Formats: sequence, C-alpha cells, structure tokens
Amino acid sequence: MSQASSISTLSVSALSLSAILGLSACKSVGPDYQTPTMNLPTSFSDSGINWRKTSPDSLPKPREWWKLYKDRTLNSLVERALKENQEIVAADARLRQARNLSLATRGLYFPIISVGGSATRAKSRIVNTGTTTINTTYSVPLDLSYELDLWGKVRRQVEGAEASAQASEETLNAMRLTVASEVAQNYFALRAVDADRAVLDETLKLRRKALDLLTEQRDAGAISGLDLSLAQTEVSTAEAERISLDQDRAQLVNALAVLTGAAATGSTIPENPELPSPPSIPVSVPSELLLQRPDIRAAERQVAVANADIGVATAAYYPSISIGASGGVQNQTFSQLFKSNSLVWSIGPNISLPLTDQIFLRYRKDAAVNAHEAATADYRQTVLDSMREVEDALQGSEILVRQQKAQEDAVNSARKAYDLSSKRFDAGLVSFLDVVDTERTRLDAERANNAVRAQRLAISVSLIKALGGEW
Repeated sequence: MSQASSISTLSVSALSLSAILGLSACKSVGPDYQTPTMNLPTSFSDSGINWRKTSPDSLPKPREWWKLYKDRTLNSLVERALKENQEIVAADARLRQARNLSLATRGLYFPIISVGGSATRAKSRIVNTGTTTINTTYSVPLDLSYELDLWGKVRRQVEGAEASAQASEETLNAMRLTVASEVAQNYFALRAVDADRAVLDETLKLRRKALDLLTEQRDAGAISGLDLSLAQTEVSTAEAERISLDQDRAQLVNALAVLTGAAATGSTIPENPELPSPPSIPVSVPSELLLQRPDIRAAERQVAVANADIGVATAAYYPSISIGASGGVQNQTFSQLFKSNSLVWSIGPNISLPLTDQIFLRYRKDAAVNAHEAATADYRQTVLDSMREVEDALQGSEILVRQQKAQEDAVNSARKAYDLSSKRFDAGLVSFLDVVDTERTRLDAERANNAVRAQRLAISVSLIKALGGEW
C-alpha cells in the first residue's frame, strides 16, 4: 500500500471515529436521580417551625455532643470508643473498600491498552515442490480496546459507585453516633447504680446503728426480741440489695469496656454517685434537623444507587460499540524488528446488538425498577421512624421532668416522715415497726428518684441521637 493510500485510510478511520466519539456525548439513558419526596408534618409537637428543604451542602455537622454533659470520664470513654470500637473499625474498612471500588469503576472511562512480545518458529512444507522452510517471526504487539459509552452505561455505573461510597460513609457516621450513644447511656446507667449504692450505704449505716441501739435495749430488757429481729432483717435485706448492685455495676463496666474496644477482664471505672443534669432541651425543634441523621442520608444514597442501576439495565438494551486497535512491529529478523518497515497496525469499530435475550434484559430492568421502589420505601420508612424517635424523646423528656418534680416531692416527704418516726420512737410513742416502714419508704423514694434522673439522661441521649447529634 502506498503512503498516500495509507494516509487516506487513516483519514477515513479518523473521521469515522470522530463521528462515533461524538455520539458518546449523548445523554445517559435511564431516569435522572431525584430525592424522594414526602408529605411531612409542618412541625414537631408544640413547635411552630416549618419543615424547610435543606441542600446537602448546608447540612449541619454533628459535633461532640457528649461534652454537653460536662463529665470528663464520659468524654474519655466516648473518644476512646470512637477510635477503638471494632464495629466502627469494620465500618471504616468498608468505607475504604467502597471508595476504592468507586475509583476502580472510573477506570471504565479509559481504554484498555496492553503490550506483549512473542517469538514464533514454524516449519512448513510446500506440497508441490516438496520444499521445507523454517521461519522465525518476532513481534511486539500493542493492543487497544475501548467501549464507547454511547448510552451512559459507564456514567451510570460510576454514579452508582460514588453513591454507594457515600452511603458507606454515612453508615460509618451512623455507627459512630450509635456507639457514642450506647457509651453515654451505659455510663449514665452506671452512675445511677453508683447513686443507688451510695443510698444503700447510707441506709446500712442507719440500720446498723438502729440494730446496735436495739441490741443494747434488748440486753437491758427494755424491748422484746421482736424489734431486734426486725432490725436484723432490715440490715440483711439492705446488704443483699447492695450486693446485687455490685453485679449490675460489674456488667455495666464490662459493657463499656467492649464498647471502647477493650477486653472486659480487669476493666475498672471510678465510682461516682453524682448524676449530672441533662442539657436543656429547646421548646421546639425544627424537623429539618432530621436531615443531619446519617442513617437517613445513607438510605437516600441507597436510592441513588438503585436509580443508577436502572440506567445500567436500560443501557443493556442498546447496541454496544467498541473500538479495537492494534499496532506494533513484526519481522522475521530480530535485528530488523524495530525498523520502520516492520511496523504493522489495524483499527476498526465493533458493533454488538443483543437479539435473543431482549426479554431477559427487560426482566433485569424491571428488577432494577423494583429495587429502586424498595430503596425509596426504605428511605421513607427511615424518615418516619426518625420522626417517631424524636417525638418519643421530646414527649418523654417533658413527661419525665414532671415525674422528677413529683418524685423529689415524694423524697422530701419520705425523709420528713422518717425523721419524725425516729424521734417519736426515741420518745417511746411508736413501735420500731413504724420506723421500719418509714425508712423503707424513704429508701424506695430515693432510689426511684435516681431512676427517674437516669431516665432523663438516657432520653436526652436518645433525642440527640434521633436528631443526628445535638440540636
């Protein structure tokens, strides 16, 4: 072939390729992604703040909400858990996996180029002449293969991979929020146990003091053995309750150890009977804050993944066009292999159109549509569940405030009744049984008050978690 002919052939091929590449700029098939819409209430309970759509770029970022409780031990436990908790470590690894898969998917945008080398020695015989020849052929081929993304299949694949990586990131954020919440709630449960232990320690001091006094009175013949037996029973009962709290405390310490990525064996947390006050809850909370919840954002990204899959399934209906090109050098003499006259090349498009499996491709597309419908329903269910969790926490917080006020009144009354009955017993006006009853009532009231305070702390954590990390 002459040089002019080669140039002409190359020009025609270049024009053909230009036309094909122009087609690759066509719009991607399949639906463009839109965030699912929902008919949501205008506000939460007792709130006049309307729901406002917020762009992803302006979403509030969760902060170190656990510092609102101003407890150094809690801060240390949460920060350790966020670094060492194995569920978080696993979620972080899955995020890195998803990001690498997303980057790998981008490789579909680029052609596949490979280079090789071969040396072939062949013996042939010409039948008519009986002549035998032995030839050695050396070649260094360079091959290129590139499938044009005419219908946006690759673009949809990349779109889905990126959305999947974003979903993994939000899943990691959700895991971090969950673990931090579990640490806080277990820690406050531990503090409530310590508060109960302190109450029982004080109760044991009073009951042992009463037992010593009654023993002296019995020895002096001032009382019968009945009052002494009652006092001994009360001391033993308090000791048993105190021991059961030791078990509760050990289990909570072990749970916190696992949450912070440590072995339960040998774990210790200093005793602290003080229960902090929960942070102030605003009168109303705008429902748009739900958008910062990572589980909602993860569910929304899964809808985007399913939407991209519809485009991939739709593109399978259409013909695929790929460009194949090969070049390199070939010669029967190795020393001449890289000379200009050893150059060989070929180039041309390949077109493939599915014919017999159209019905199965339709089933795959329908399955992708079904998956999108399921992901949309899951997203909406996640939003509904999140709103219920916020409502539960808001309403529960308000109820517990009233309950704590009533319980504190009960504690004050029980303490007064106990003091009064003790004085009347010392004056010989009532029996020791009356003192026992009022002392039991005081103990129950104080432990119930500790329980209500712990519930308020736990529900404040639930509200923070329900809002995605602080309000």
